[in-house]
Amino acid sequence: MIMVGCATPPPKEAAMDWAAFIASVPGSVISDVDYQTSTLKRSAHRANTPGLAQTKASFGSWCQTHGGKASDTPLSPGTGVAQSFHVASAAWSNQDLVLRGDRYSSTSLFCFDGQAQLMAVMFVRTYGGYRNSRYEPDKLPAPVIAFYTPDQAAQFADFYNAKEKERSDAIIKESQRRSDRQAEETRRLRSAPKVGDQTMEGIVIELRPPLALIQYSALQRQMFGKPQSEWVPITSLTAPR
Repeated sequence: MIMVGCATPPPKEAAMDWAAFIASVPGSVISDVDYQTSTLKRSAHRANTPGLAQTKASFGSWCQTHGGKASDTPLSPGTGVAQSFHVASAAWSNQDLVLRGDRYSSTSLFCFDGQAQLMAVMFVRTYGGYRNSRYEPDKLPAPVIAFYTPDQAAQFADFYNAKEKERSDAIIKESQRRSDRQAEETRRLRSAPKVGDQTMEGIVIELRPPLALIQYSALQRQMFGKPQSEWVPITSLTAPR
């Protein structure tokens, strides 16, 4: 866990409320409904620069001046919203990578009061380019900085955790559908095989019940040392997934 802040906060931040702190963060106001908050800025500083690091540190200073403690990981116990937000932000990045091929990295900065209750969140999200492309930070947009009250953080967490559950449920449903289809095709393959049928291991090139001559795929030959072809029991045939 990394604590965020400084020992002696700048005096000018001492009286800042949350809105004033947001206004003090260098950047331009933008709009993006995906962040589930109306308070967003495009940072004035690019990723991995001293300016962005100072922006993050300023959150720790603001938190300290309001009697809180800042951290980039959820505290325990009593930090349910922070933990849920932390999980949701990772789920969002995973969704973007899996569904669209877009890479994102992010930092969630939390401010907790003396009872470990969440006071505010500052979320810094950086686009890293398309999947498998070379990382060229100078050609990418500056990070987006999003600001959340505890209620807004809870809404963000609920939204992206629900989307991740939907995605996971869809994967399970599709996997079951494929398994059912494979089982049905395997029954057909074993009861009425035909030359040219595809199997998990290769293609049927000749039939002499109860045997079938399988021409193994290149993958089977390279990875498992299978011969070019082999006679196997028809009852051992399995349809491809």
